[in-house]
Amino acid sequence: MKQMSTIRDVAREAGVGIGTVSRALNGTGYVAKDKREKIMAAVEKLKYIPPERNPKAEKQRSKLIGVILPDIALPFYGSFLKYAEIELHNQGYNTIVFNTLGLQGRIEEAISLVREGQLAGLIINSEVSEDEISRLREIPTVCFERMLGADIPMISSEHKDGGKLAAEIFLENRCMDVLIITARHRTRVYGDYRVNECRRILERHGVKVTIVEFNATFVSFRYVQEVVEQYMDIYNRVDGIFSDDIVAYCCLREAKKRAIPIPRDLKIVGYDGNEITEMITPSVTTIVQNVPLLARTSVEVLLEKIQGEKVKNEYLIPVRMKKGGTS
Repeated sequence: MKQMSTIRDVAREAGVGIGTVSRALNGTGYVAKDKREKIMAAVEKLKYIPPERNPKAEKQRSKLIGVILPDIALPFYGSFLKYAEIELHNQGYNTIVFNTLGLQGRIEEAISLVREGQLAGLIINSEVSEDEISRLREIPTVCFERMLGADIPMISSEHKDGGKLAAEIFLENRCMDVLIITARHRTRVYGDYRVNECRRILERHGVKVTIVEFNATFVSFRYVQEVVEQYMDIYNRVDGIFSDDIVAYCCLREAKKRAIPIPRDLKIVGYDGNEITEMITPSVTTIVQNVPLLARTSVEVLLEKIQGEKVKNEYLIPVRMKKGGTS
């Protein structure tokens, strides 16, 4: 039996984004006349039936989506939320935000709201228990960065490539003693692959690599600064540091306090591409994640799940290097 066409098939055939198809079919936003004509031609060619017109599909009444993040005060999560909210608005949905850092029961609260029909689905990046993962599998859910297993699609940057880019920067600068500072999570995070890949490549070229962790549960600017001070006291002979942007920013500030010549004696590479990397001189060399595309893909995949369409288990978004004055 031939598989039914999906909204992704229509978008591909018409040469537009899934969001544009959704707006054209639902009348929830502006779509240029030429694009609308291409979309309708693709719908007819592929014999696509929107779920709300399919008697076998259950119509979703709620126009609210829950976005669960550790702490939107952190630049990366705040940026993701901004773009996710924009995309959801364009699709005719509103957003309810769940900050989980330091709060008990937030995941269970969100799951209950979906079960009661008050939320249509969830986009989640948070520490979760095995029991919560089982319950999330029963409702429309996508995970951003977290690896929650089968039936919960993951949207993430291609962190293996990010780790490779970072390693190449250190090798080009002839670094021989690199410190990697990373967050420790209870729930598996796809971002760990950037650490593993960077270490693998550097060690293959004879570079000494030391990995240190800090507890992601208590992340704040003050806490990160204290961690950086401690690690730079202990590992004061390294010639390279790889970390996320906030840690990299703090490392650069601390290096300047200690009169360490940057980048002559110490190379620093951040990760994420936050604006914070431009808020100090020299600017921080960083690996940039495409946050708008991460957010848009998360929304598109969740809406496909809500509509009962088949989705992949994994969606990986390319990263790029932005050269600064720390390498």
